[in-house]
Amino acid sequence: MSMRSLRDGRAIHLLDIENLTASPLPTMAEVEQTMTEYRQRVPVGPLDQFVVGVNPRSLVEVGRGIRGAQIVTRSGPDGADSVLTEVAIGDRIDLRFERVFIGSGDGYFADLVVWLATAGVHVTIVTRHGVLSWRLYVATSDITYLDTALAA
Repeated sequence: MSMRSLRDGRAIHLLDIENLTASPLPTMAEVEQTMTEYRQRVPVGPLDQFVVGVNPRSLVEVGRGIRGAQIVTRSGPDGADSVLTEVAIGDRIDLRFERVFIGSGDGYFADLVVWLATAGVHVTIVTRHGVLSWRLYVATSDITYLDTALAA
C-alpha cells in the first residue's frame, strides 16, 4: 500500500496584495474587490491555504479585507515579495502542495516559480495586464489575468 503524497490535491495562494490591488496602501474595499475578482478567475478549493504579504502600514486594512489567511509583513522595497518567498521556501511548500498560485506580476518571484516547477509543482501566476514582469512571464506558461472581461 503506497502512502498518498502530502501535496495531492492541495493548493496554496501566495498573494502580494499591494501588487494585485495596484495600490501601495490598499483600503479594505480595494482588497475585498480584488479578492472578489480573484475568486471569479481562480479555482479555490475548500482546503486551499492563503498567505498574504503586505507592508506593515497596510496590515489592518488587508486583515479586515481577507479573513482566514496567514498574513505576513515586511517593510521596504520588495518587502512583501521577500517575506512571501521566505515563507514558501521555509515552509517547504514544494513538498506540501500540488498547485501554487502566485498573485503578483513582480519579477522577484521568478526564481521561486522555477524552484517550484523543478519540484513538479504546478504554478499559476495571477496578475493584471501591464504589470507582469518579463522574468515572471518567461518562468511559467500558466498566467491568469484578473482584469480580463468575464464572458457574458
